[in-house]
Amino acid sequence: MRKILFIVILLLFLTGCSEVSHVSEIEAVNLQNGDTLAISKGNKDADLILNAVSKKDRTNKDVSSLLNYQITLKKDDKQEDVYTLFFDLEDQTAYLKKGEALYKIRDSAAKPLFLSHAFSYIYVSAMYDSYIELKGEEFRPYLEYNWNSKNIEGHFVNNRGIESGKYEDTKISLSPNDYLDIKHEKQPDNQTIRIYDRGTLINTGKNVQDLIRNIKGDGEYLVECESQWHFKEDSSSYGKKTLRFTAFVDVPPDIEIITKENYPGNILLISIENLNADESVRLITDAVTIDNDIYAYKDKQYYMIPIDLYAHPGDYKLTALINEGTENEYSFEKTLTVLNRSFKTQYLTVSEEMNETHNDNAAIYEFAQLVKPARTLSAKEKLWEGKFIMPVEGELTTDFAEIRYVNNEPSSSRHSGLDLAAPKGTPVLAPNNGFVTFAMKGLLSPGNTVVIDHGMGLFTSYYHLDTIGVEKGDEVTKGDVIGTVGSTGFSTGPHLHYAVSIYNTYVNPYQTLSGIID
Repeated sequence: MRKILFIVILLLFLTGCSEVSHVSEIEAVNLQNGDTLAISKGNKDADLILNAVSKKDRTNKDVSSLLNYQITLKKDDKQEDVYTLFFDLEDQTAYLKKGEALYKIRDSAAKPLFLSHAFSYIYVSAMYDSYIELKGEEFRPYLEYNWNSKNIEGHFVNNRGIESGKYEDTKISLSPNDYLDIKHEKQPDNQTIRIYDRGTLINTGKNVQDLIRNIKGDGEYLVECESQWHFKEDSSSYGKKTLRFTAFVDVPPDIEIITKENYPGNILLISIENLNADESVRLITDAVTIDNDIYAYKDKQYYMIPIDLYAHPGDYKLTALINEGTENEYSFEKTLTVLNRSFKTQYLTVSEEMNETHNDNAAIYEFAQLVKPARTLSAKEKLWEGKFIMPVEGELTTDFAEIRYVNNEPSSSRHSGLDLAAPKGTPVLAPNNGFVTFAMKGLLSPGNTVVIDHGMGLFTSYYHLDTIGVEKGDEVTKGDVIGTVGSTGFSTGPHLHYAVSIYNTYVNPYQTLSGIID
């Protein structure tokens, strides 16, 4: 019996020796963060590992929740023995697993492993937990640390590195009403949060939600939270952690009334920021009686709509209705103030024949069939650049929106533009860049006529010309000659009738001289 026992012990001894014999190098892989350490033969840490491999006993302990390393013993004959090394910091015990067999390392061999620099990462587990909370869910992003924790002998061990594995490169999408917070197991003594836009620091502070709310535009932002826990007398752990994640921020749309002098008959310019491609918007206000398309320019969307010529002065509610008719519909309001403006009155005397020609149904029908269609389709992009110029230098004889009496009878409409008296043949210039959408001679009321589209629903029209120097489809540049001053159609003398309109609704021509949008 003693002989058999001796043989068993000898075999176990020889087996242990064969496991650690002829080892040329040991590779230790931290299975939490992927860090790999190559330990050469003869190194102190190599001796500790080989001693642990030799001094172990079978066990059936559940080690699935323990921090672990993959240990590979590389031998001279190119053979390899692969183990999983587990650390139980609470019980100060260590385990080895090879295949399906699990072993407990004897305490005398396990303790030196807890003090080895090769496995000092085990103390990072004492680092205070940090995570992102969003809509009741926890997210654990990229984490850089410089941490100090007491080892099993009570001495501080420093570790620095990057947490991966259980942490992931987190990208978080934030919609308008989402609440995001950065949580810590223990409140840090100091914390600074920074937000970067394409590498440029745009905001810094203490509260991540406030910083995100201050972001003005949709986009992808890097959020960095640097937290510090300072050493105190009773500290068992202290250090610094920097948590980083990418936030895809969806800022809710916002409208801004760009124009400051909002008089009846003026262009009302409104910008809309952060409107997503799949979102719709409709503006509602009693100060405007016609709608217009929304146009993109640079990083914003714009509405250019005419304030009703007959709008009463005062405050009007301006409602932006987002995603109308969908489950995501919502709205917000601004106040539009329409200022008071008085208009001139003009009394004009013409021959009865001319008056009848102007008011003839044929003239009205002709204008509706020929000129108005030329102002119904506009380029989607902004064609003009900077401020408009006056198409001709002349004496103002009739102002925009003047109340006109012809032969002592009130006209059915306000004057649609500016009448600028100038000698016949005076060049008429394009006030800005655009495309000619209409050029025709001999119309009953406006006479020889040109219409230019400047994009985004903005048109200019030229009536009573003597000659026309452009054709439909021509591209014109600010300052190009498009015709000459004349007295064709319903006219009492050489002059240019110059009109600016949003599609077919006339607006104040002077406003474009100060610039629209830019």
